[in-house]
Amino acid sequence: MNVLTIPLTRTHFSFAALTTNAPVTARGYREIKMKEKDIKSLITDFVDFLLPELTPYETSLYLYLFRNSILRDCSQKVRIGKRTMAQGYGSGSRGAKTNYAHMTKVIAGLEEKGCLSIGDTTREGTEYTINLPHDIHIVQEKIATIQPKQKDEDYFTDLQKRNLLFERDNWICQYCGEKVTKENATLDHYIPQSKGGKNTKENLRTCCLLCNGIKSGKAFEEAAPYILKNIQERRKRKNK
Repeated sequence: MNVLTIPLTRTHFSFAALTTNAPVTARGYREIKMKEKDIKSLITDFVDFLLPELTPYETSLYLYLFRNSILRDCSQKVRIGKRTMAQGYGSGSRGAKTNYAHMTKVIAGLEEKGCLSIGDTTREGTEYTINLPHDIHIVQEKIATIQPKQKDEDYFTDLQKRNLLFERDNWICQYCGEKVTKENATLDHYIPQSKGGKNTKENLRTCCLLCNGIKSGKAFEEAAPYILKNIQERRKRKNK
C-alpha cells in the first residue's frame, strides 16, 4: 500500500500530490494512507465527470473545501466562515478578492449540484459536508451511461457453439425442412449481417447450403418466394 502524504501548510490542493509514490516527511505534514486504485478513481471521477459540470469558481471552492476537510483529517465535514473561505480560496479573474455575496452564490451552486450539503451555523462558521465525486448524483449518472455493455456470444465462428445450434434445430434446415448433415449444414443469419444481424443464437438458423445460397444477404421476406420456388422444383425432381 502506498503512503500518501499531504502538507498541511499548503494553501491550495494539488492533485499532483496524490500521485506521488515516494513518501514525503517533514514537520507539519500528516500522513494519509490510501490505496493507489482509490487515488486513481478519485482523480478520474473528478476530472472526467465532475469538472465539466462546475464553473471555474465552483471548481476552486470545491477543491479548497476538499483540501480543508478530507485531506486535512479524513473527515468530510468542515466548519468555516464565508469570509475565511473568500480569503483563502483565491482571487477573481481580475485579481480582486471574492466578496461575501459572490461566495454565497458559489456555495449555493455547489449545493445544487450535490457537491456539498450545508449544516448549522455557529460563531466558528457554517458546517459543510463535502461529498466525494463518486457520491455525487451527476457523476453517478455519467458513470452509469458508460458502463460496458455485455458482449454478445459468438455462435457463428465458434465450432462448438455452431454444433449446439445444429443440435437445437435437430439438424433440419429451418427454411426447406430437409435433413442436413455435417457435409451440407451451415448457419444462416435470419437478419443478414449487412442489415445489422449479429452472430447470436437467436439470429442464427440451421440451413442447408442450397437455401443459404438463395437467402444470402436477403431478409427472410425477400428470400421466401425464391426459397419456396426452389423447394417446389426439388420435389418435382424427386417425384420423377
